[in-house]
Order: sequence, then structure tokens, then C-alpha cells
Amino acid sequence: MKKITTILMLGITGLTLGHQAEARGFAHFRQGGRGGTVAAGPRGIAARGHSTTINADGSTTLNRAGGFASVNGARGARQSSTTVGADGSFARSGSAAATGANGSVQSQGGFARGADGTWSGSRTTSATNANTGNSYNGSTSIDPNTGKPVHSGTCSTAAGQSMSCR
Repeated sequence: MKKITTILMLGITGLTLGHQAEARGFAHFRQGGRGGTVAAGPRGIAARGHSTTINADGSTTLNRAGGFASVNGARGARQSSTTVGADGSFARSGSAAATGANGSVQSQGGFARGADGTWSGSRTTSATNANTGNSYNGSTSIDPNTGKPVHSGTCSTAAGQSMSCR
């Protein structure tokens, strides 16, 4: 994963420093259970990668990451990790963020199922419209009594006043 992250950061850093990518094409690399792709062109650069690991306890973990940077200043990245246990348990966590001329969004969280079948977890998301200043903040969690998701969210104007989320 370190190699994938390094390549992703080098590509995004190169674009950030004003070196416009002019190549038309992509490079694909693979090393053992790891692989990734980097693409660059006149509109920007994007990269993604993944790795699969068999852990000492018999569980398997899949990590994924990706990101992009455009010449117009938009940026985005995501990452996730999923682990499936030998006992039937399951856990997933991840985050994503993007920003551009029209606003920004961030989301992060994770969910898990225990070997006994119980669920837990939560996710938070926020977004801001750069044109209006309006924003959204929300969260979803698992009700421990019912095992069902519960969502709450609020929307606000640029002045901080509550408004309807449509």
C-alpha cells in the first residue's frame, strides 16, 4: 500500500506544482497481491490501487485507495478497508473527500458485523455548496437494540440558519 500511496501522492503533487500532465494513457502495476493504475492526460491525473492480505488470525483484509487531481483545481480521494474474519465477522471502514469550484464533501465511517451476527457502526457526511455557502451535516448509525440504521441530518444557510434539506 505504501508504494501505491507514494505513486498517488507523486502524481497529485506533480499536478499541484503546476506541471500539467500531457501524456495520454495509463500505467498499470502489480506486485504480489497489490496492484494499481495511474492515468494522466491533459485534464489531470488519477490513480487507484489495492492490496489483499491474509492475516495471522485467518482473516483477510482488502485495502483500496484512489484519487484524482484536475487541472481546474478539483481534487478527490477515497480509501477503504474491509476485513472478513474466519469466524464470519466482517468490518468495513472508509472515507472519501472531494473539493472543487462548486463546493466540497467529506464522508467517513465504518460498520461491522460480529461473529454472533450483531451489527455496529456509524458514518458521518458533510457537504458545502461553494456558490451559496449552504451546508449539510448528517450521520447514520446502527441502533444496537434493533440492528437497523438510524439517520439524522441538518442543513444550514451560509449564515448558519437552519433550513429544509430537500
